[in-house]
Amino acid sequence: MPLFGDDQGKTEKPTPARLAQSRQKGDTPLSRELVQGAVMLSAALMVWAIGDWLVDSFSHVMRMGFTLGVGRRIDDIPYIQREILAVATTVLWPFVTLVLTVVLVTLAVGYSQIGVKVSNQVIGFKLEKINPTSNFKKVFNAQALVKTAFAAVKLLVLGGIMYLVMGHRWHSLLRLHEQPIAAAASEVADLALLLLLLVSSFAVAIAVIDVFWQRYSHEERNKMTKQEVEDERKRAEGDPHIKQRQKRARTDLLRHRMMEAVPQADVIVVNPTHYSVALRYDRKIDPAPTVVAKGVDEVALRIREIARENDVPLMEDPPLARAMFRGVKVGQTIPEKFYQAVAVILSHVYRLKQIA
Repeated sequence: MPLFGDDQGKTEKPTPARLAQSRQKGDTPLSRELVQGAVMLSAALMVWAIGDWLVDSFSHVMRMGFTLGVGRRIDDIPYIQREILAVATTVLWPFVTLVLTVVLVTLAVGYSQIGVKVSNQVIGFKLEKINPTSNFKKVFNAQALVKTAFAAVKLLVLGGIMYLVMGHRWHSLLRLHEQPIAAAASEVADLALLLLLLVSSFAVAIAVIDVFWQRYSHEERNKMTKQEVEDERKRAEGDPHIKQRQKRARTDLLRHRMMEAVPQADVIVVNPTHYSVALRYDRKIDPAPTVVAKGVDEVALRIREIARENDVPLMEDPPLARAMFRGVKVGQTIPEKFYQAVAVILSHVYRLKQIA
């Protein structure tokens, strides 16, 4: 049985397009263990850093509660409002500092793993979510087994941490009632903070392993068959047969336009056996003689045929025909290096037209 599903033959790594599609569906390599561990550790560190501030704030609130209304009438509404506002202000800032830190750490650790992207496909009702068969497969698969193993390891380690921290303190904890309230509270708070720091540090350490596991399992879930990779490559690059047909269509269209431009040419420079280059020189629109059509072999022959049908003169100059065929694109004016040779040909053509 395959480790991550029932699909056979999926041996290829997922392509960027497949990973993007998976992300669009909400399937990302997010390690929730890392988020939980980071939140616990940040909360522990913040409690350690601002613990005195929190304790002083709540102590002050308790003292205010015991003295509230002493010497005052119970219907003194403005006084009661001021006292409630003072209580809220006293506990607000340390509490907001703690909560805001936890929220920012949650967002930072979560989005640093997967980035920020909104997906509409994640939201909404899906029938497969209530399908017993698909849910059974989600419960009894490799990922579920790994999660169970993680939970078992965490439970064992947490039990070990509890024993190491509290094993030699049971006697003192059982005698807390004999101590002053402040001393007992301080001892419990220190013990709780120590446990929180150790547990959260362990959670972060084991979460690092979970990060690599999530990335590995995400890649395994999205592996592709060789045929899927080939199909995706064709979609990205285009089917070679379709591209060939498109190229042939563009070539045919360009050739058709060239043939339409041959009758407007002033001269066809030819190599009698292979090359034909049609030149037009209209002083009103052309800064220099312009190549309006060119071809080799069959195309060159067709250019010559159209030229004869439209009384466009043919001039033989094999070196010039070959050079312009290779060096000038259709629609471009000729370079300066061809000016003198072309000028000689055009002047000869103009004389022939005057004689005719």
